[in-house]
Amino acid sequence: MPTAVSGPSRVWFLGHGCKQVPLESTGGKVLWAHKDGYFLNAQGQKVKHTFSPSSQRNRPNMHSAYPAMRQLGGKNCHHLMYEAWYGPRTKGMEIDHLNGDKMDYRPSNLQEVTPAENRRRAKILRAMRAVGLDPRTYSREELLANFKKYTID
Repeated sequence: MPTAVSGPSRVWFLGHGCKQVPLESTGGKVLWAHKDGYFLNAQGQKVKHTFSPSSQRNRPNMHSAYPAMRQLGGKNCHHLMYEAWYGPRTKGMEIDHLNGDKMDYRPSNLQEVTPAENRRRAKILRAMRAVGLDPRTYSREELLANFKKYTID
């Protein structure tokens, strides 16, 4: 007699806006990326990330200010989310958070760009914040339009 598999089915995850993170990215652990920017394990439970912005001061050249998955060897959440929704990253490219919020790793907030474009966009976002605008209140389309419109050297 077959035994019942515990936890939600693959159909449940797919029906609830999830895509499976590639197993090579997770070391063989089953992890699902939700379109709203969080992760679920094989049992349907939310998986917490690790985040320590204070360690950025001790290691200024490291990306420790990004949320990471401790149980997956410290892989950045935005990298895992991007790979689940858009496929493998291109060598030499970076993943940009369109609204500048490193804690916001919804697929709609991530885009693969060159390192130079990533730095240029960061300057535009800093300039927006300097005049009192909050980039998080803008839609993806509005932010992309601003990135095309403005050039900051």
